[in-house]
Order: sequence, then C-alpha cells, then structure tokens
Amino acid sequence: MLLLLLILAAGGARQSLLPRASDIAAYNGYSGTITGVVVEEPRYREDRVQLRLHAETVFVNSETASTSGLVLVEAPRGAEIDYGDRVKATGAMATAATGDTFSYADYLGRRSVFTIMRNAGAQVVSKGHGNPVSARLLELKGIVRREIARALPEPQSGLLTGILLGDESGISPQLKDDFTRVGASHVIAISGFNMVIVSAIVIRVLSSLFAGKSATVTISAVAVIAVYSLFVGASPSILRAALMSSLLVIGSQLKRRTFVPASLAFATLLLSIGDPNVLLDIGFQLSFFAVLGLGLFADPLSQRFAALLDRWLPRKLSRPLHSFLNEPLIVSVAAQVATLPLIILYFGRLSLVALPVNIFIVPVQSAVLLLGLAAAFISVFVPALGLLLFWADMLFLSWSIAVVRAFAGLEFADVAISMDGRIIQSCYILLIGGAMVHAARPPLWQRIERFVRRNSVVVSAVAATLTLLALMLAMYLSRSDEKLHVWLLDVGHSNAALMQTPGGAQVLVDGGRYPSRLLTAIGDRLPFYDRELEVLVITHPDEWDIAALESVLDRYDVGAALYHGQDNNDGTFNRIMDRLRNSETPLVEARAGYRLELDDGVMIEVLHPQRKPRISDKLNDHALVLRVTYKGVSFLLTSDLSAEGQREMLASGISPVAAVMQIPQHGAVRALDDEFLRQVQPQVALLQSDVANRRGDPDPDTVALFDELRLFRTDALGTIHLSTDGETLFVAGD
Repeated sequence: MLLLLLILAAGGARQSLLPRASDIAAYNGYSGTITGVVVEEPRYREDRVQLRLHAETVFVNSETASTSGLVLVEAPRGAEIDYGDRVKATGAMATAATGDTFSYADYLGRRSVFTIMRNAGAQVVSKGHGNPVSARLLELKGIVRREIARALPEPQSGLLTGILLGDESGISPQLKDDFTRVGASHVIAISGFNMVIVSAIVIRVLSSLFAGKSATVTISAVAVIAVYSLFVGASPSILRAALMSSLLVIGSQLKRRTFVPASLAFATLLLSIGDPNVLLDIGFQLSFFAVLGLGLFADPLSQRFAALLDRWLPRKLSRPLHSFLNEPLIVSVAAQVATLPLIILYFGRLSLVALPVNIFIVPVQSAVLLLGLAAAFISVFVPALGLLLFWADMLFLSWSIAVVRAFAGLEFADVAISMDGRIIQSCYILLIGGAMVHAARPPLWQRIERFVRRNSVVVSAVAATLTLLALMLAMYLSRSDEKLHVWLLDVGHSNAALMQTPGGAQVLVDGGRYPSRLLTAIGDRLPFYDRELEVLVITHPDEWDIAALESVLDRYDVGAALYHGQDNNDGTFNRIMDRLRNSETPLVEARAGYRLELDDGVMIEVLHPQRKPRISDKLNDHALVLRVTYKGVSFLLTSDLSAEGQREMLASGISPVAAVMQIPQHGAVRALDDEFLRQVQPQVALLQSDVANRRGDPDPDTVALFDELRLFRTDALGTIHLSTDGETLFVAGD
C-alpha cells in the first residue's frame, strides 16, 4: 500500500510539472511577427504546411520582445522550410478552437502548444539550428520519400510512404476514410507490427554475421530499432512499439519468454515518465490496448481455432489452414476485441467488415514492408533493380487498396453506434484484470516457414515468375481501349480534368489545390508505368485551381504545356512556370484559334481568350477555354470563365457548340450567360462542386438553367467519367 501511495504521489508531482501555458500565449489575439526555430519535421497537409516553432522573439505593436514557448504555424504549402531553420512567421496569433466533440486546444496543449498562427507568411532567416543527428535522419527520410515518389504512382506511393516512414500526408482523405471504415487503419501507421518485422530482419542478418555473439546481436538490434524510431518520427505510439519490440528482442536473445502485459506496462511507465500526457493520446490508447489484446487473447484463440479445425478437417488440411489464417484472423480478432470499446467511445462507428478485410490484406503486409525497405535501399545504389522491387511491391500495395476500396463501397461496411461510458470503463476493468494472468506468444506461420526454408529455391522461382506475370498482365490491362476518356475530377471546389485519348496520350487541365487527391486521381486512372503527361493545360493563374500541379511536376514529365500567357505575381503560379521552363518543357502561349490535333483523331481547340491578357485583367474574364472533339462527340471545358468572358467569346464570332458542357465557375451566382448557353446547345452538363465549400455554390438559379438536360455533379457522384468511341457517349460516377 505504501508503495502504491508513493507511485501515485510521484505521478501527481510529475503531472504538476507540465506547462499550462507559455509566454508566447500572452500575445494570443494580437497580430505580429514571431521569430523562432523549427523544432520538428514540417508536416505537409493538402493545402498547407504545419511548423512547430520554438519562439524566441515577438514583434507586436511596433515593439520587439523576447519570449518562449511553442507555436503551431500554418503556412502555404509551397514554403520551403526545413527542420532547424530559424523562421519569421507573420500573422494573427490565437488559441486553437474547441468544438462540441473535440477540443483542438486541449489536443495541442498536451503537446505544450498554446498558440496557433493560421495563414501565416513564413520566411527563413537562417538554417542549421537543429540537432545534427535529427537533421541527418530527416534528410535520409526525404531521400527515401523521393525514391518512392519517383518509382510509384499514387495512391500506392502515399500508402508505402505511410507504412515505411509514418508520413501519411500523401494519402488522400478519401482513401484514409476507406481504411478507417473497414477497420484497417492500423496498416497505414507505424506500429508494433512494423517494428517486429524490422527487428526480425535485423536479428536474422546479424545472427549470421556474428554467430554465437548474442550480446552483440541484441545490442545492435535494439540500436537499429531506436534509429528507425527516430527516423520515422518518434511519436508516442512509435516509441511504445519500439520499446515493446526491444523487450521482445532482448527476451528472445536471453532465451526467455516475454510476458507481454508486464512489458507493455513497463513501456508505458517509461513513456509516461517522460510525458504523462501520452496516456491521454487516442492513438497511444488504441495502440496500447491492441498489444494488450494480443497478449491476452492471441494464444488462447489460436489454440481453440486449431482444435476446431482438427475436429472438422483432416490434419493435412487443418494445419496449413490454421497457419494461413492465424495471423490475419486470430491476431485481428484479438486486437479488435481489446480496441473495440475505445473505437465506439471515440468515433461512434463500428466496422462490420474488419475481419474479412484483414484476412485479405494482413498476409501481404510483411511483403509490403520488406520489399519497400529493400527497394528504398537498393534504388540508391542500383536504380533499375530498385525500380523493379518497387513495382513488385506495388502489386501488394494495389491489392491492399483494391480490397479496402471494395469493402468500403459496401453500404453496410460500418454502422453508427453509441455506448454508455460506464460500460466502456467496466470492459477495461475486466480486461486489465485479465492482463495480470495472461501472456501471449502467437505462432507465426511456422509450418509455412519450414516449407519455405526447405524449398527456398523453388518458392523464390515461383514467386518471381508470378510477380513478372502479374506485372505483364497489369501492363496489358492498362492499354488504351481506343476510346476517348474524360474525367472531371473530384478534387474539391477547384477545376481539374484528366483525359486519355484513344492512342493513349494523357492531357491534364488544371488540378486543384490538394496534391494527394490529384495524384491519387491520376494514379488510379493512368498506367502505373507511365510517368508522362503529354499535355498540361493551365487555364488561369489562380492558386485555388493549380497549386497541386507542383506535386504533379515532381512525379510526372510533361511533354508540352498550354497557357494563355497572362503574367501574375502569385508565388505558386510562378514556381510552377519556373519548373516548366527549367525542365525545358515546351510552353505554348495558346489563344483563340490554336488547335492541337493528335494522331488518333482527337482535336483540342482553344476558344478563349481572344488576346493575351494583361497582368491587370481579371483572371476569370480570360480563362482558357477548350473544346475537345473526337469524331462526332465534343466536350467544352470552360474552367472559371466569367459571364463577361463568355460574352466576349460570342462577340468574336466563335461558335462554342458542344455535346457536353462544363458549367463555369462551379455554378456560382450569375456564372452563366443565357445566350452563351443557347449557343453551346449541350446535351449533357457537368458541375464540379464541393458540398463543403464556403461560397454557397452552386446557385439554385444557375442550376435551374439545366432542368431540361442531364446534369452530373461531382458533389453527388464523385469523379465523373465520360467515355466515347466518337459516336456514343457513356457517363458514370467513377
């Protein structure tokens, strides 16, 4: 009892040392300039970059004062800022918001951040003020990220980056939601699963190099786990996984069985000494109880499952089936039993397809991780071999994505559910009580491993052959079907269209402002081995419609770019144009009368603007308008052309007639000239809109103009896919 009281007193004392505010928080509510050092890796989001700044000085009301504390700065995504940079950030300082069900202020406060600066202007003052070891690890991380991006399309690239590096910024929100909906979000994050695989590889390699030197092997393995943890970010859940994996490594090398609940409690104690708030982190709680569930239930469930199979099936069938299903089925059940109450408590959702999804995707995750690590390492020295390994890994990544999307598309994939908090507490009181008498050491594919070891040459040859056949089949299936395909992409309240001609040429028109959504949309529709866009069209220099093109230029080569030539002072636009010029991409100033006729019969005509716009002209009055024609079917892509621009086009004598018409300006108020619509004479109308937009688009009066036509909307259908053989038009939500 005395020991328990001492522990509680020590915990209370440690909790009292946590900061409740910071010096810089005294300036919340003011606008000014903060100078400080970036103390963590910048986190890139869809349209911004988040910087954790350790403030040094603040300039407010014409005065500069010394200060301290952490600030979360949100700057434009194009800002080139690295860890360790001293930065000047200018904007409004504020306290983070508190919602009905989630307090962002409390979330940041647990990380000692009490000030947030949104939409800030950020400027690098000097570099090299961070920890040199951390800086080097982040540099290596950047190299691996770039190698993955160069080798794989989205969404496979973003998923592998998340699995290997813990960086989920490249995974589109829709794909993240799909993984969450089917109960497979654990695949994306760095977890104990990843750490166990990494440690197993290290032990196997080191054991062969240092036979009989268990101490050397153990120390080296733990060191590699520690470096990998720092490499991928050292978040609380990663540190917990690293500690658990290290304890398992030490226990295995000492030939002693590790008692998982005790090891888990020890890891939690160490982490909470460093930061008591770690216990309040939702991710850490889910990770904690997932591992606890494995320790409590994996072995008993595995044994019962084996007995059940032996009872109903011949031994020759039951044992291989048990080995195959043990990890995806039993381990998933054990983890989900322990985390289910928390999921219901925090998210109010329950996945009904988690078990079948995990059965399909968990068996390939080891291959995903191993091939990804090998490819990232080898590609630095032998790029061609590294690319082949990345492509082989892409098969497993694509399989995981396809399974998740297929099940997420089911209406019954998850259901809303709520439960009294007292019931949740009771569940965990029983669960933690059971942890005192249980330990876990689930069998991992023992029979399969023995078979592989005995027939390693045959298995390797068969695996390589199947991989090559699968790649050849994927290339065959991705060939052009001799139709013109046009996709009006669902990338938010922005303009973006993708085309693939009958001959296989790809044309991208604008792209929106969300890189991961655009890259995923492109990667889903173009052949995985094709890294070139034959034509890129920039309709006008509006950051809202083109910001994501910076990331596209990182991944794809561009054969030629069309632009009407209007100058602009926007930083994002100028960076894109500089990238095109530096890459020696032909940049064509296209205006009314310009035509591009492809070998397969597709004609791209520019109908507007009539002249080169001046820098002072309104962007929407002179947006570049395209008419794409294949045999008897034509598409009019209007971008954000204003009603004034439409009237100017008609006044010049141009006939905009087309079978399919994109509604300009997302259907905003007075976005469409009545005479322009009569001249187009469309049979089908397309509307690119976002239900969450703040402008209130589309305007009901504008939409009413299309009551007599078939209207397809991205806010209802997602990406709209149109295909034609030149005679018949097919339209569907993609």
